[in-house]
Amino acid sequence: MSDNSSAIQSTASSTSSRKRAGRRAVNEAQKAQRRADILDSARALFNQSAHYEDILMKHIAENIALTKGTLYLYFKTKEEVFLALYEEEFLALCQRLRIALSGAPPQTEVSQLHAIICGAMLGYPTFLRLNSMLHAVLERNIEFETALRFKSLLRDQMLETAEQLEEKVKGLSSGQGAELLLLVHEITIGAYHTSSPSPCLDLVFERPDMQFMKLDFETEFPKLLKYLLQGYLQSKS
Repeated sequence: MSDNSSAIQSTASSTSSRKRAGRRAVNEAQKAQRRADILDSARALFNQSAHYEDILMKHIAENIALTKGTLYLYFKTKEEVFLALYEEEFLALCQRLRIALSGAPPQTEVSQLHAIICGAMLGYPTFLRLNSMLHAVLERNIEFETALRFKSLLRDQMLETAEQLEEKVKGLSSGQGAELLLLVHEITIGAYHTSSPSPCLDLVFERPDMQFMKLDFETEFPKLLKYLLQGYLQSKS
């Protein structure tokens, strides 16, 4: 753990969520609200901290005046908390995509699809950062049932979005929408990692002879996406 762990402080959680934490959740509505408060706390700490490993379960609980024991009634591990947070972010992404696709014309062209995907992805740093950690970090310390439920949710959302893609996008046939979405997922992670160097490499890239190697996600992702969409759809025509 880095030396920054002691620097994690209580964030500006809403007064109402902290007051709710002092009361026992007895019915389903109260339990759902408590779960939402926990995820709001985790999101705030995640966006505040540069290092995921510095965030502890006790920080998530303390941030909303909850005991750690109560937190463990809802989530067994920190990874479960952040998988649940990823679910919220992924559902929001799929909703943005489907809303944009519903307003797109029939036989949508590559340039229009490119704009739709960029609009749904760029400007959402919480999703992008969580997404970059998904396979190497968040999916590691979880049980089989948690993994199965999580992947089933992602599958269902992806297939629903893929079906809409196949209905709208020129050149896409049945089954290809899901394949294309998986490829977009792959380049999103790759572009994010290569555009997020360590502080040491940031210093290296300040050298004039190294500056061309410093990549920016907001530039690289649209570029890679354009190449992917053009190549994929051309290969299927």
